Amino acid sequence: MKNNFTSKKPKITHVTFEHTVIAQEFDGFKILHLSDLHNKEFGHEQSNLLEITKELEPDVILVTGDIIDRRNIDIDKALQYFDKAVKIAPVYFTSGNHEYRFGGYLKLKEKLIEIGVNVLDNKINEINKNNQIISIIGLDDINFFNDTEEFENTVQNLTQNADGFKILMSHKPHAVNIYKDSEAHLVLSGHAHGGQIRLPIIGGLYAPGQGIFPRYTSGLYNIGNGVSLIVNRGLGDSVFPWRINNPPQVILITLKAQKKE
Repeated sequence: MKNNFTSKKPKITHVTFEHTVIAQEFDGFKILHLSDLHNKEFGHEQSNLLEITKELEPDVILVTGDIIDRRNIDIDKALQYFDKAVKIAPVYFTSGNHEYRFGGYLKLKEKLIEIGVNVLDNKINEINKNNQIISIIGLDDINFFNDTEEFENTVQNLTQNADGFKILMSHKPHAVNIYKDSEAHLVLSGHAHGGQIRLPIIGGLYAPGQGIFPRYTSGLYNIGNGVSLIVNRGLGDSVFPWRINNPPQVILITLKAQKKE
């Protein structure tokens, strides 16, 4: 088993996201977005990652899949962060392709739920303040679906039946043609690992599902129809074990109520 321990801390990226649908009750609401941990350990028993989480004081923690590495599975290590993070803020999780492929996702899911994690496998969870709503919509990784059509129908059904400001958690960013035709306002993804190697001006070099010089690897994108996408560069690595000009990342998203003209 490879050594996946580091004493370093991930880089914190701050994003302010404005939208007219965000109610004043959620102005300043903080979302910590994590993705693609892949059994990486930041300090003993995730002490560095937990320290960052406490310092940022998020209102919720959203995790978009691949907390394990199917080639280097250690469920107990994958759960170390979540065991303590749920005491800091509510944690929401959706699956990635590594959860699908390693064959033991049901066991992992049960353990996450026991800890107190909200596992949103094609479900909606509402956060309500004075009858104003944020809907957290979770999708299983696309590999769990029989085909793309079933995935697309599920996206449409979930977003159409959600209320308020709609945040869609979906592991893979490159299904933008499906996301932009949904009724989500903000989509959170990972999977691309920042393109693994990042080059000045060009950006990421390669991402699964997107190939060479991928378009969606890091940051905030307007993908059309009023839908925005935030892609997290992730925390760990998997098949390709190097990250160049591409430090592990956590994103703190602060919501801002935009005045209607």
